[in-house]
Amino acid sequence: LILFQKGQTTTPPPFEIFFCFGEEWPDQKPKEKKLITVQVVPVAARLLLEMFSGELSWSADSIPLQISHPDLKDKMVEQFKELHQLWQNQQRLPPVPPEPG
Repeated sequence: LILFQKGQTTTPPPFEIFFCFGEEWPDQKPKEKKLITVQVVPVAARLLLEMFSGELSWSADSIPLQISHPDLKDKMVEQFKELHQLWQNQQRLPPVPPEPG
């Protein structure tokens, strides 16, 4: 996701999770031909991808004007921001030499 946000890859990362019940998978059959499949889309991952790709609409019509309480999505976004900041800071540090031993 970070590489996609920086423009270092043109393909967004996949975030859908697929489960197949009652049959072997993966096999030669496409998932559309399976008896029971479930697709799970983590909302936080979708929101982050939409934010980074510019697809998330922040127009006044789409956002209700109310004060909301922080929920799990808000906390996850903050944690992703912190992880991104830590990753950026670590990229700037010189490598640590091994200790003599």
